Amino acid sequence: MKRALVLAGGGVRGAFEVGAIEYLVVKEGIDFDMFFGTSVGALNAAVLGMAKNYRELVAQTSQLKQLWLSIKGNDSIYSRNWGKFLRLIFNDALYNPNGLRRIIKEQIDPDRLCNNPNKFTKVTAVAIETGELFFADSRNRSIKEQFLDFILASASIPVFFPPVQINGQHWYDGGLRDTTPLAAAIKEHPDEILVILTFPVDEKLHPLIETVSYRGVFASLLRTIQIMSNEISANDLQVARLINQHYRCIPGKQKIPIHLIAPPKSLKGNILDFEPAAIRANIESGYQAAQNPQLIGHLETTRISAK
Repeated sequence: MKRALVLAGGGVRGAFEVGAIEYLVVKEGIDFDMFFGTSVGALNAAVLGMAKNYRELVAQTSQLKQLWLSIKGNDSIYSRNWGKFLRLIFNDALYNPNGLRRIIKEQIDPDRLCNNPNKFTKVTAVAIETGELFFADSRNRSIKEQFLDFILASASIPVFFPPVQINGQHWYDGGLRDTTPLAAAIKEHPDEILVILTFPVDEKLHPLIETVSYRGVFASLLRTIQIMSNEISANDLQVARLINQHYRCIPGKQKIPIHLIAPPKSLKGNILDFEPAAIRANIESGYQAAQNPQLIGHLETTRISAK
């Protein structure tokens, strides 16, 4: 069985994915053959995608969890800047993701990732000049030297982080167009897909948006991006469910079981607040949520077979 794992974006809430993955891989013995990720999901997917077999996937899952537990706060991911407006005017962004860049370089080996005969990884990025949504594919040897840059680009939220320059273009967060790259997974014709979201949805797959207090223009901008990304992701899930429900009417389509793991309520922390307490809470929440995934199309609780 070919099984795909699709990981959504969500900043610190990507720790939820780690807890869910730990339960699926270590507790239930589930293996994956292909990994798809956007933003923080791209980082998580790439760490897992270096595994050549199930035994290595267990080891990579442990490495991914330790990576998250080693984060001591925002300074582990990006440098703070007190002259926000001047930095935005002269340097394209409010923050410098120097910590994230270091983590990507230390934790991900492009040779292992791009020379993997058994598994592959795709991460998303958007070129601001053309609006192109690009899927960096680990099977494409021509971009091996740039793959780490595409992972960083996939997590570069406009205004907050600078674009990543690759081949003369400026690349930003893939979540601008595809927060949860489910369609890319479907095109690879897996036998089963598992999607992990970082936001709650209702039974109709509509995003549940928590109420927050107004905290100024930059916090509002970040929340706006988050709301838009969640809506894009939810729309993709609704389309996938519709296709599965009516696949017999669509030439060339077949029904693919798509399992969904989502938090029951909004996760801890602002997406750019990498506090250790929020990380640990989100990991635990993901571990618990993975025990009761839903099957898109029927919306009934189901167990995922390890076979």
